[in-house]
Amino acid sequence: MTRRRLAGLLLAAAVLLHPAAATAATDAPSEPAPGAPATDVPAEVSAWFAEEGDDAVADLGEDLTLSAPRRVATWNDAYVAGEEPDVPAAPVEEWVAAVVRRTAETPEPVAVVRAGAAGGPLELLDVTEDTELAGALQKIPSGTVLIRDDTVEGWFGLLDGEVWPLTEGARSVLQGALPAEVFQDFLAAWRGESPPAAVPSTSEGEEDTLSPLVPIGVIVLAGAGIAILLVRQYRQADSRIAADVHAGMAPPPEDTDADGPRPEQPGG
Repeated sequence: MTRRRLAGLLLAAAVLLHPAAATAATDAPSEPAPGAPATDVPAEVSAWFAEEGDDAVADLGEDLTLSAPRRVATWNDAYVAGEEPDVPAAPVEEWVAAVVRRTAETPEPVAVVRAGAAGGPLELLDVTEDTELAGALQKIPSGTVLIRDDTVEGWFGLLDGEVWPLTEGARSVLQGALPAEVFQDFLAAWRGESPPAAVPSTSEGEEDTLSPLVPIGVIVLAGAGIAILLVRQYRQADSRIAADVHAGMAPPPEDTDADGPRPEQPGG
């Protein structure tokens, strides 16, 4: 298991216990700063929302207008499973636009309109009085990937490699913003997936198990070596001290020239 995935799974466990931990785990803001609306909208989609969309929200009141539609995406199956696709989410044939009420001050979010094209012309899917999503659609920057997650019944934003929640359903899973590679592990763990990349092989398991013991082993061996050197030094010092003591207590050597037998002289 790589260190990145281990960190991601630990973070997932922390968020499961304390939902606010995801916010504290990153210094990123809860959502990116507002920016210009999306501009990569096909002409036929814009035309449909300008005509059919207005008719679809007529029952919601007066002074209503639709914002520029945004394309919807969903999580890649490989991303949810813990694998590493090129992009976390893929666009689908679905578009959504915010319904706002024109006021003298800031436009008031009212609802959202969803339209889809299942292999044919664009048609109305639903009109939902979701003021939270409508307000988020007014604020998210251009280029944001709008991700619908039916499992949590919420919406996420993805921009510059970061994922953040847009609605309450998404905030039940994630608080604040996280790098997509970290959120991938968390999302897989939250859904109960068993990502293949997160299951270490035997060699990886042995390496991860033994690697923390290496510094400890080095310290133990170094300590043992120092202890042996100290013992040897103490033993040598004791030997020298004992030799000096014995030398001081022993009698002086005899003078063989003075007291010993004299050699016989010739002719004596």
